[in-house]
Parts: sequence; C-alpha cells; structure tokens
Amino acid sequence: MNARRAVLTVLSVLTVAGLGCSSQAPKLEPLKLGDGRAVAAETLERGRDVYVYYCVSCHGEKGDGQGPSAVGMRPPPRSFRQGLFKFGGVSAGELPTDEALKRTVRRGLHGTSMQGWGVPEADVEAVVQYLKTFSPRWQQEAPGNPLELSADPWKGREAEAVERGKEVYHVAGKGHAGCSGCHISYLSRPELEALTEKVTGRKVDLSKADPYTQMARDSDYAVAVDEKGEVAQTAKVLPPDFLMQRLRTVWPTGTKVEGADYTQERQREDLYRVISAGVGGAAMPTWKGAIPEENLWALAYYVQTLVTQRDTPEGRALKEQLLHPAK
Repeated sequence: MNARRAVLTVLSVLTVAGLGCSSQAPKLEPLKLGDGRAVAAETLERGRDVYVYYCVSCHGEKGDGQGPSAVGMRPPPRSFRQGLFKFGGVSAGELPTDEALKRTVRRGLHGTSMQGWGVPEADVEAVVQYLKTFSPRWQQEAPGNPLELSADPWKGREAEAVERGKEVYHVAGKGHAGCSGCHISYLSRPELEALTEKVTGRKVDLSKADPYTQMARDSDYAVAVDEKGEVAQTAKVLPPDFLMQRLRTVWPTGTKVEGADYTQERQREDLYRVISAGVGGAAMPTWKGAIPEENLWALAYYVQTLVTQRDTPEGRALKEQLLHPAK
C-alpha cells in the first residue's frame, strides 16, 4: 500500500466511524434509471458501504467532491452531484457507460489522487450503481452510446500514420483537429509555418506567437459548493503537455493493466478512445464524426510518439529546442 493510499484508507476508516455503520444508515429504495433499468436496494446499500470505506474521504459524504482530504487537491475530486464525467466512453457530456466507470475505479487516473482500487468485482459493480444516487441525471437520461473502436487503417504503415498525425495535430481545418491550439506545438515556428501552408495553402507568420506555453482552460471540477451542495466555483485546468505529464487513462507500455500486458496497440486504442470521445467538462471536444477516421487513428499514432518520449533524454532535448531555439 503506498503512502497516499494509506492516508486515504485511514481517513476513510475515521469517516466510517463518524458516519456510523450501514445498519444505522437509512434504508435505500430501488433506483429506477433513465434507460429503464432498476438497481436493487441491496446493491445500492452494498455500494454505499464500499463508497464510505474507499471514496468518501475525497468525494465527500454527499458526493460533492468536498471530502475531508479534498482540500488542496488538484485536480479536485469529482463531484458526482453534477452527473458529469471526463472519461465516459461516450461523446463528451453524455452520461458514461457502466464499463467506463468501472475501468476508472479499477485503473485510477494518472496525475490525480484517484488510485486504482483492487476491490472485488461485485464491489466495483455496487459502488458504480451507488454513484448514480447523487445526481438526478441518471433517473432522467440514458447513458450515451459507447463509441466503437473502428479498424486501424494504418497497420503496417506506422511512419505514414505519424506524419499524417503530425499534420492533424498542428493544423486546424480540412479534416484536421488543430490540437496545438489548446495543447502546445511540438514543431519549431518555421516548421509550423511550412506545415500550415502545405495543408491549407495559407502563409502565416508565427514569429511573435507563443505556441509552447500551456494556457489554463475552464473545467467542470467543483472546488466550492453552496449551502445546497450546488457548485459555486469551478477550477481551471491545463491541457496536458504530452512530453511532461502522464495522461490520465494511458499507461506506459510493458506494464500490467487489469492483469494483462499493456502493449503499444492497447495504448494506441486508449488514445483513440479519448480523442474520439473528447473529455467531458473540458475544452476537448468529441472528434469522432468531426474528422475522418483515418485522421483520428493518425492522431493516436502521433500522440503516442510524444507519450513515448515523456521523461526521456530525447523528449527533454525536444522541449529545450522548442523553448530555446538556436539563433
């Protein structure tokens, strides 16, 4: 058990003692969901026990993200009262699939205090259902349709995919995403000017632009709530710099994830899923259907090259070259 998890477990135990055992808690009624399903009271009560033990110290007794250990956390713990989730396996803003929620519970989210919890599958199922009691959205709406993983059109042509992905990432329009408008550029100014002219036919002058500094963006993370438990203030977040920060849902290749080897192919698929779906509550839109599938996959290939360079001599050299170009 690592130090952070040990602290959270102690806080959870103390919180359990403060709240009282589940036998003293009010009985829960079955929950009718917006997709027509009903969650049994027994499942919800088991989920409440799991939530109180593992989750309440960060996410709070009311599911508002205001738990006793939440102070100072960046990003803040998720407020389940909003019914908003970043990695739902569906178009950004829609209710997530159960499997996406379970994947987050099992794996955790890099760069946050959300650890992967090795709890029995029945407990994962129960706590995911219990989370739905915090927001009325679950009773009013059905989850979004899971975004399908299309066939990778670049297999055997990886170098071509990376070059296409570089264009899609850095230039907006003509089926391209222009990701560097929110993230940062990984090309020198002359390279970026030349690539923009190649793709769009437009000449641009970037001599006075700063394409290498991250800018904080609005998010739906609740950092303060009012007396009713509604969001009073949200946090701004930085879009990740792929050379510097670990991505929330992507692991280093060669590690074990959910009992299986995390291969380059699995990593690429996870990148495709996030790019396709977008990130709920952030500036990252849903790209599936907005740009061609071959460009979505090319983006995954290109971003993967950046992820691979994170915290390596070549990645640091590229960062230095961009920030302090030779005269």
